[in-house]
Amino acid sequence: YVDKHFGAMAQARIGRRVASGTDWAAFAAAVDQGRDAEFAASDEKAPMRFTAASAAQAALDTATAQLGAADDAGSADAAAALIDAAEDVLAPWLDRQFGADVTDQRVFLDLAAHWERDFFEDMDALNVRRPHVLTRVSEYVDDIVRFVQRIIDNGYAYEAEGSVYFDVAAFDAAPGHFYAKLEPGAKGNVELLEDGEGALSTARGKRSSADFALWKVSKPGEPRWPSPWSAGRPGWHIECSAMASEILGAHIDIHTGGSDLAFPHHDNELSQSEAHFGCAQWVNYFLHAGRLDIEGRKMSKSLKNFVTIKQALRTYSMRQIRMLFLLSRWNAPLQFDAKAMEEAVALERLLASFFANVTALLRDADASDARGSRRTCAPELELLRALDAARALVHRALLDSFDTPAAMRAIQDLVARTNAYLQR
Repeated sequence: YVDKHFGAMAQARIGRRVASGTDWAAFAAAVDQGRDAEFAASDEKAPMRFTAASAAQAALDTATAQLGAADDAGSADAAAALIDAAEDVLAPWLDRQFGADVTDQRVFLDLAAHWERDFFEDMDALNVRRPHVLTRVSEYVDDIVRFVQRIIDNGYAYEAEGSVYFDVAAFDAAPGHFYAKLEPGAKGNVELLEDGEGALSTARGKRSSADFALWKVSKPGEPRWPSPWSAGRPGWHIECSAMASEILGAHIDIHTGGSDLAFPHHDNELSQSEAHFGCAQWVNYFLHAGRLDIEGRKMSKSLKNFVTIKQALRTYSMRQIRMLFLLSRWNAPLQFDAKAMEEAVALERLLASFFANVTALLRDADASDARGSRRTCAPELELLRALDAARALVHRALLDSFDTPAAMRAIQDLVARTNAYLQR
C-alpha cells in the first residue's frame, strides 16, 4: 500500500522506498506528517492515504512490541487493534484476494440493514422525523426488472453481454425528449460520466460512452438477482426511478437531492423515467441542496474527510448542529468547521438563555398577586408591534425559497428587543 502510493515520493524525499517502520518514520518526517504543501498537492487523496498508512504503522508497532513481550492477552488485543487500525489498508487487498469467493447473499443484506439502523439512529439523535415510506432496493428488484424491460420495449435501451444500457442518442433524437435537462452544459462531460458509471463507463458492448447502465451483469462476489439478461443487479439510477414510481406514480411534483447529483444521476433518472412512461416531464421541480464542506474541502467518502453525526454529537448538541443548518441557505454550500460552529453555538445558547429567562418570568408572574398592575403601556405596545413585524419577516423569509438565515436574523432581532424591554 505504502509503496504503491508513496514509493516514488519516498525515493525522492529520503533516497529510498519505504520497506520498514524506520523508513516510514523518515518519510513521515520528510513530509511533515502529511502537512507538507507539496505532498498534499501531489494528489487530493494523499492526506487520506497518509493517515491510513500512519494508523496501520502505529498499530503494527504496538502489535510487534506486544509479541516481543510474550504477552498472550496483550498480543491478542494488539492483533485485533492492528486489524481495526489497518482497515483502510487491508480492505482493498482482502477484496482483491477473496472478494470473488463471497457467495452468501445475506452478507450484502446484513450490511445494508446495519447501515440502515445506524442512519436512523443518527436521524433520531438529530430529532429528524422518520419518513412515511421506506424503500429498499432489494425488495423492489422484480419491479426494477419490469421497469427496464419496458424501456427496452419502447426502443430506448439495449442488452450487451448481460448488461442493459440506456440509449442516450435514441432518446435525445426522439420528439419531445431532451437528455441532460438539468445540466445541459454537462452533456458529454467524460469526467462526470466516468464518476457516475465507474468501471462501466468503458464496458464492452456499449454503443456510446454516454450510455449508462440500467442492469449490470454481476461479477463473482457481487450481489445478484435473476433477470432475462443475466444474474446481475440494478444500475445506480434505475433503482430510484422504479421505487419512486411504484410509490408516487407516473409523475412526481418535487424531487430532492444534493447539488452534485444533478448530473449525471438526476438527469439519467429523468431520461429513463420519461422513456419508460412515454412522457415529456417526469418531475416538475428539483430542489438541489448545497454540498457540505469540511474545513474548506468537499466532504467525500473517497477522501475520507467526513465527520460522522455521532462524532459531531460528541462535541455539539443536537440543537447546535441543527442551528448550523438554519444559518445557511439550503441550496448553498455549508461549511462545517470550528468557526462556523462558534456562531451556531452562540446563537443556540442565546435562544436557550432567552427561553429560560422568559419561562422563569412567566412563572413568577403567575405566582404573584393577581391585583398587580397589568396595564399595557407604550413599551409593551412597541414590543407587540415588533413581534408582529418579526412574524411577518419570518413568514416572508420562509416563502422566499426557505430563507432560514433571514428568518433566524428576524428572530434574533426580536430576542434583542425583548431583552432590552426586560432590562428596563
